[in-house]
Amino acid sequence: MLRVTLPLIFVLASSTHAQTSKLIKSQAPVAGTVAGYDKGHCIALPKNIRICKLLSDDKDTFLVERDGQRVGTWPGKTFLGETSDFEVLTGDLDNDNQPELIVANHDGTSNGMAVEFWTIFIFPDPDFRTFQAPLSFDVEEYGSFGTFVTAYGRVNILTTSWVPGKDPKGRRSFGTYLVGQWWRYKAGELKPLINKPPIARRYLASFESERIDTVKLDRIPFRWLSHPNTETVDTAFITRKEVGKSPGIIQAVSTKNNPDKLKLVFKPNDGPAMTFIYPFDGGSDELNYLGDAASGWVYPSHYLPAQPEKWLQNRRVTLRTYEDRGIQILWLER
Repeated sequence: MLRVTLPLIFVLASSTHAQTSKLIKSQAPVAGTVAGYDKGHCIALPKNIRICKLLSDDKDTFLVERDGQRVGTWPGKTFLGETSDFEVLTGDLDNDNQPELIVANHDGTSNGMAVEFWTIFIFPDPDFRTFQAPLSFDVEEYGSFGTFVTAYGRVNILTTSWVPGKDPKGRRSFGTYLVGQWWRYKAGELKPLINKPPIARRYLASFESERIDTVKLDRIPFRWLSHPNTETVDTAFITRKEVGKSPGIIQAVSTKNNPDKLKLVFKPNDGPAMTFIYPFDGGSDELNYLGDAASGWVYPSHYLPAQPEKWLQNRRVTLRTYEDRGIQILWLER
């Protein structure tokens, strides 16, 4: 009996150690005070660094301090005035032997299905020797080790959203699906993991029951999308049928008036320039998504790399419009 059990225990322990050594979650936030803010929670990190989520009458803010001195701030969101619902992880995301720092923030929870909305921020320097705007993107549903999934010594990033759609195999009528896409972090950007196609799982009664029982586990949503009912889908499942396209170039990119918003001037090949605001928050002139044309991957909602102006300026692109959902995606060419 021991000859069977002991190796199994060793294998499980080794697997657990490999996971935590690659990506480490910091302690939970504790209540803290910062001058100028009404409420806050903070996480203390090595090298006398502290990250705080703060609330005041006019703004929600994240702040990082080093040796008691403010290093930088960036906008955050609070849900029902809560400042404790965030977490910090560190790990080597791009396999260059240098760790990155992740801040995951709970933005809110919907009525009905109780979908959880999170924003992920990734900083290239966990020591904050200098401060720069992070890479950021939104996900629907989040878990520490179910969004950042360690496999074969690398960290894969699983971004998820709930999408209404037809059964890919035509067995059932219209339904709701949890859809996931795989990425890797590299040099301040997300790169499509093209050998792992998008996956989707239909929201059936069994999934609903499982979700209720496991929603607080740190291995979701990866655990949910590892179910036998999960199937591969293509990008058209997310976007629907294309009804129009216009190739052109991004002439100008600006964040002058709002660091969370990009003003994009798109010049079609055969028409006047058009101005879009990105990311989309419901306005008539706002752009829904960006996409990577080479892979066909749609970037996560509100995706912004660390240097968006440099990333987008003078890029060849195609603006595509899709039916049903009425969305527009600006597909970036290489």
